[in-house]
Amino acid sequence: MAARLATNMFNSLKGRPVQGCIFQGKEPPQFIAIFQPMVVLKGGMSSGYKAYIADKGLNDETYTADCVALVRISGTSVHNNKTVQIDAVATSLNSNECFLLQSGSSIFTWHGNQSTFEQQQLASKVAEFLKVVEGVFFVEQKVFSSLIFESRHVVGILVMPGVAVKFAKEGTENSSFWFALGGKQSYTSKKVTHEIVRDPHLFTFSFDKEGKFEVEEVYNFSQDDLLTEDVLILDTHAEVFVWVGQSVESKEKQSAFEIGQKYIDVAASLEGLSPYVPLYKVMEGNEPCFFTSYFSWDPVKATAHGNSFQKKAMLLLGAGHAVESPDKSNGSSQGGPTQRASALAALSSAFNPSSGTRSGGTPRSSGTSQGSQRAAAVAALSQVLTAEKKRSPESSPARSTRSPPSEASPPAGTKSEHELSEVENSKEDSEVDTVADETLLESNGNDSESKQEAEQDENGSETNQSTFSYEQLKAHSENPVTGIDFKRREAYLSDEEFQTVFRVTKEAFYKLPKWKQDMHKKKFDLF
Repeated sequence: MAARLATNMFNSLKGRPVQGCIFQGKEPPQFIAIFQPMVVLKGGMSSGYKAYIADKGLNDETYTADCVALVRISGTSVHNNKTVQIDAVATSLNSNECFLLQSGSSIFTWHGNQSTFEQQQLASKVAEFLKVVEGVFFVEQKVFSSLIFESRHVVGILVMPGVAVKFAKEGTENSSFWFALGGKQSYTSKKVTHEIVRDPHLFTFSFDKEGKFEVEEVYNFSQDDLLTEDVLILDTHAEVFVWVGQSVESKEKQSAFEIGQKYIDVAASLEGLSPYVPLYKVMEGNEPCFFTSYFSWDPVKATAHGNSFQKKAMLLLGAGHAVESPDKSNGSSQGGPTQRASALAALSSAFNPSSGTRSGGTPRSSGTSQGSQRAAAVAALSQVLTAEKKRSPESSPARSTRSPPSEASPPAGTKSEHELSEVENSKEDSEVDTVADETLLESNGNDSESKQEAEQDENGSETNQSTFSYEQLKAHSENPVTGIDFKRREAYLSDEEFQTVFRVTKEAFYKLPKWKQDMHKKKFDLF
């Protein structure tokens, strides 16, 4: 039901939203941030859940106001703070975390000896939230059971007068605390290990003659590898994205989640990927920030229209040349070389949707080979444009020797129609080659001046820049600093405090990929 509703909403909004499939326990930061506080309680109220436990003969563990419930507090920022109900036994405790124990008319706030101040603050907030929840459940069960959803905003402010929040620091618990947990037992003091961060990988896929799903990695990937005729898979190990180009056939667009699930099944068996990893469907032109952060993203490239040939031609030659068809470039009025016409024709053939070999029943049968042909054709056009510029000094004298004899030349101060045509063609070719050359240099990252300026700006290495304390620079600071670039909060830390927070120097930090920088900034509430 939920998947069908999400698909209907996705279609009604013309594919602009990011559609995702998320499993409990694998919630990504952008999902957790929506719910503050995010409290996950056991059980369920749906008829499907009730039917499931009845068929399996399981006990109904749905949270109620009068049950014994143990809730674990984890995370310290809006991107990772999550509260989850766990088994109410003493072995579930951990010295590195905070817990809430609900028993009868009491809620115990338990602080582990190694818990942080931020965790303790969050525990207090969730305790107040549970007091409100108990009030809601009390009203639901005793008075307004049929109107609870319509009246939730009213009864939500009602707190049961008999509910008391009691503080219990590790080592000072009373007998009623241990009695609710079934007796005192030993528990762990080890920190919960988080998944190892791994580099992202981009893949193309295809189906062989037998219908077997195969993938091929795109090494050293960039935004230019996202061709509008393709469907690609980005695996960050924490999440999997299926990127769908606008020029992809409708059947492939509809099967994006099936393709992603096939990849997860393969990667789970070969690479140890979790089968419950979040899966997203991302449409070209509507990429979210948590997708673009894995690329050196250029908004100009993302907003270009047309197929891959037209987009590349526009970036190389300018918008005026991008709309021209390859056949026109070979006309007599253009005067372009044969090699350029051949390269343009090759590009047109490579990017022509009808030239691909696709089977009706499967999403793609030869996606990898088509991608290679397109990449080769784009490279051929770039090489031809560069080569033409190098040959221009040799071609200029040849054109001048084709001018009419001196005795047939017009009077001084005038030029023949043929000469004017040659001059215009030469000027046009020179301008096109210059633009193409400059664009190629920019796309290849050879513009050292702009690169140095960008690096200097990113590293925050200005000598006269003010510094502030970590507590002031945090996104959720109680005493926030003003008048700074909030996208670069970390740059205003002193070198010593920067190394204390991030455990690396500024120089080492800014050598990391952009997506890793953002991940660390989110972790320390500086994003």
